[in-house]
This record gives sequence, structure tokens and C-alpha cells, in this order.
Amino acid sequence: MSKQHLADNLRLLCSYKKSISEVCRELEINRQQFNKYLSAKTAPSGNNLRLICDYFGVEEYEILMPHDEFEPIIRARPVTNTESSPVHRPEFEFLDQLIQHSSGDLSKYEGSYYIYYYSTSFPTRVLKGYGVIYEEEGRHFFKWIERLSLKEGGDHDGFIYKLKGMVLGLGNRIFCSGYEQILKNEMVHLTLFPTYKNKVSQLSGLMLGVSGTDSREPVCQRIILSYLGKQVSHRQALKRCGIFDENSDEIGEEIKARIQNTIEPGESVFRGRPL
Repeated sequence: MSKQHLADNLRLLCSYKKSISEVCRELEINRQQFNKYLSAKTAPSGNNLRLICDYFGVEEYEILMPHDEFEPIIRARPVTNTESSPVHRPEFEFLDQLIQHSSGDLSKYEGSYYIYYYSTSFPTRVLKGYGVIYEEEGRHFFKWIERLSLKEGGDHDGFIYKLKGMVLGLGNRIFCSGYEQILKNEMVHLTLFPTYKNKVSQLSGLMLGVSGTDSREPVCQRIILSYLGKQVSHRQALKRCGIFDENSDEIGEEIKARIQNTIEPGESVFRGRPL
């Protein structure tokens, strides 16, 4: 753990709050101890680090990133600490009904993935993102991050695209629905084929969302999630993400073939392809 990276990122997060005193009071962390975190003299315990990340709405691996990588992720996203209340609202009841009908064991899908699909901004290029499916309080969720930079051009300062959502198993399919976390201006929906093997290798299906162009047309495209495992360095995995030429070795012929957005003769609708 880099204490300096943590200190720099923590100071940035605190700048969204009224005062350091407010942060310490709400976190119930001693001000002198918190000052040591801010000055990089010491690092928080695992428990305090989780409290801080939950408070600011960031991930542990994010807050430990180098500051120049961390800042673009959160600079367009206001940091808030809105406490949830157990109110009964129609949308919550709707979600609860879906969750109750979620079938199958999703635990084998938990872990990290590389995510591949053709870029809508650069039609002959493939976007490679990084995501995680995880369990929390008996429910499954996904998060993924994309770095919208042309990797072969050496530009690693592209816009960060960050998604978060819920994963459900319904009717022998895997459904992932989520929203873009930074600007909160779109939703994404995935319908994936499950795997019947004991070990997950790849998941294929369709993704419905909007294009990355100014016109923001609704788009549907084929997508592949390639399983990496449960013990993965998020930082190292993200370094290999970006927008690649479709013939790049980072994509490979197998992935390229499986994400081609073609319609076969005689087909009148766009269909996902099982592996």
C-alpha cells in the first residue's frame, strides 16, 4: 500500500466535504489519526480503510491508485454520503420480486473479467474493459471500468467510463442492468448465455445501450466477457484496457470473431450467439 497515493487521493475526496472535522465526525475517526492519513505518516487499518471507502463511495483499489489515475475517475462525480432509509417504494418492490425469482447459483461467475465489444466511436476498433461480478448480502452485482483511449497511439489519458449494476439469473439467462456512475446519463443492459461447465471461461451475449457519439443513438451489439479469476490485481488489469485496433494481439482472432455484429442471411432480428 502506498501511503502517499492514499494521502493524495484522500485529500481530494475531502475537498468535496465542508470540512475535515465533518468527515472525522461522521466517520467516527480521531482527527489526529486522520491527519496522519492525510500527511502520509501512516495508513488506516483494513477496517478504517473500508469505512473511508464506503463513506466516499469509492473502491479500495481505486483509492490506492496513483493520484493522476484516480483523479479522472472521480473529478466529474460529486462525492456524497446519502444515508439510505428502509422506505417501501414501488420500484423497490419491483426489484425484490425479480430478485426472489432469480434462479440458479451465480457464485461460480464471481470474479474478474476482461470485456470486449466493438467501439461505437471507432467502428474498426475494439474496446477492452475490465469488470468484476461479486456477491454482497446474498445478491450479485457487477462493476466495470473502461479507459476510452486509443491504446496503440500511446494516449492513456482518455475519459474514464464506469458502470455499476445488478446481476440476476432469470429463465436460464444472465441479466445485468446498470448505470454509468460518473455522469449518470445512461443505462446499460446485458443478456448473457450461462455456461454449463464447472469452470467459467467466457460469457457471450448482447449489450443494449447508447452510442458514444454525440448523437447517442440506441445501439445493440455482441459482447464477450473473458474470465480472469478471483485473485486479480485490478491496477495491473486496467493497464491492459483501452481501445485497440481489431487486429491487435490484445484482442485475438477468437474474440474478434465472436463480437462481430453481423446478421446471417434469413435472419430478421439481431441475435446473440452461444459459444
